[in-house]
Amino acid sequence: MGEAVIAVLRKNGIEPVLPRQKCSGTPIETYGHMDRVKACARFNVESLSRYQTIVTGCASCTLSLKDSPKWFQGEDRKQAEAVSAKVKHISEFLAEGGLKVSPTRPCPKTVTYHSSCHLRAAGVSKPPRDLIKRLPGVTYVEMRDADRCAGGAGTFIVKDYDTSQKIFERKRAAIKDSGAQVVATSCPACMIQLKNGLRGEVEVRHIAELLREAYE
Repeated sequence: MGEAVIAVLRKNGIEPVLPRQKCSGTPIETYGHMDRVKACARFNVESLSRYQTIVTGCASCTLSLKDSPKWFQGEDRKQAEAVSAKVKHISEFLAEGGLKVSPTRPCPKTVTYHSSCHLRAAGVSKPPRDLIKRLPGVTYVEMRDADRCAGGAGTFIVKDYDTSQKIFERKRAAIKDSGAQVVATSCPACMIQLKNGLRGEVEVRHIAELLREAYE
């Protein structure tokens, strides 16, 4: 997914820098290893503080990086808040003015959007939809309950697969009823659940992949 993000940024005249970094902390926090989360957050704040904008293609990473100040106090918290304010999901960054070159390759398909829980929690809901609607040739349709969890929830799909799939059935019905040929999302973890549940019935794409294809 990182390659798709980088390709889109380069098409828009932006040369990404990949500094040293560690896990943003979401999986570690889920399992209760708070000391490790704090250590990763401190490393990332120090490594990323020199940059003007911090772009990510992962919904969970976006939320975790934006929430990083909660691990700090005093001057350290001020530094973390400054870094947090620079964090943008790629859809947020491009929709807010980072899209310097318009995509030209038509995508004559009907596309719907599954809204990731973590990206919504990070305050990003409208930008991904706006970008999809800008793609040449795309017919955008809003599925029913687009904001409803697909049931993956990180490692929940592994811990309780049967329940995870029962939750997904509502999402499957909404996708099928939308008539979409492609379901796009902003979260790699959601993609796993969508691909596993749909099993090829509907094409699953990260929004960065759709953008990259529209620029080719």
